[in-house]
Amino acid sequence: MPSNHWGFTSLPFQRDIAVTGLFMSPQLTELAARLQVMVERRLLGVVTGDMGAGQSSAMRYLAAQLDPQRHPLCYLADSHLTPYDFYQSTLDAWGIAAPFHRPQARRQFVTLMTDLYQHQHKSPVLIIDEAQGLPSVMIQEIRYVLNTGMEALTPFTCILVGQPDLRATLRLKIFEAIQQRVGLRFHLTGLAEADTAAYVAHHCRLAGVDRALFTPSALAVLATESRGLPRVINHLATAWLWDAESQHADIVDEPHVRHAVREWRDDG
Repeated sequence: MPSNHWGFTSLPFQRDIAVTGLFMSPQLTELAARLQVMVERRLLGVVTGDMGAGQSSAMRYLAAQLDPQRHPLCYLADSHLTPYDFYQSTLDAWGIAAPFHRPQARRQFVTLMTDLYQHQHKSPVLIIDEAQGLPSVMIQEIRYVLNTGMEALTPFTCILVGQPDLRATLRLKIFEAIQQRVGLRFHLTGLAEADTAAYVAHHCRLAGVDRALFTPSALAVLATESRGLPRVINHLATAWLWDAESQHADIVDEPHVRHAVREWRDDG
């Protein structure tokens, strides 16, 4: 990582920053508002985006906003999740051992969700991340638990999070029934050029530097090369700071950028 050449008091462009340090772009702000609606109305939601677009950050933000007493959270991240694994993981989150057979585990899950809502006044939030790879049987199982005699009153929120393939999968004819149950959906795209510049400035400030470290031309190249994806911005901005520092520069300019881009692409 870049050293104190730049005056940082902490490492910039880290993925594990606190939720309070997230850059709330217009897109992320809108998504956060939609996620709150999903929770309040106990909807089936679908959130998609390219790798590195910020879906996981959005889920972290949502988790930080939830009242755990009212909306206990169960987070699963498994692109090959099976129905039994789903029931086992959710039941285990509430300290319940799942029955050995799937039908019994399903009934136990429905009983738990209903009891939490009707008697404990809790509305759980279930997040299934990496959902673009879910097997067909798991997607159909989600439809089943949403329709288990509770058509007018689903007692929990279910949010499917994944890459764009998830949208394509749900458009298949065999999933039409569950597609119709999706109450809200959102697709995250890359940051616009102005938002990319604001993102870089935000992360530099978090690391203790409140001055411009990148020229406007360098930022324009960054927006293009990263496609506005925060994860890629983090990688490129860090590499460019290294390159400029190795040349004892006081600011990252386009020549540093072009050189670092070639190395990042492994173009030689």
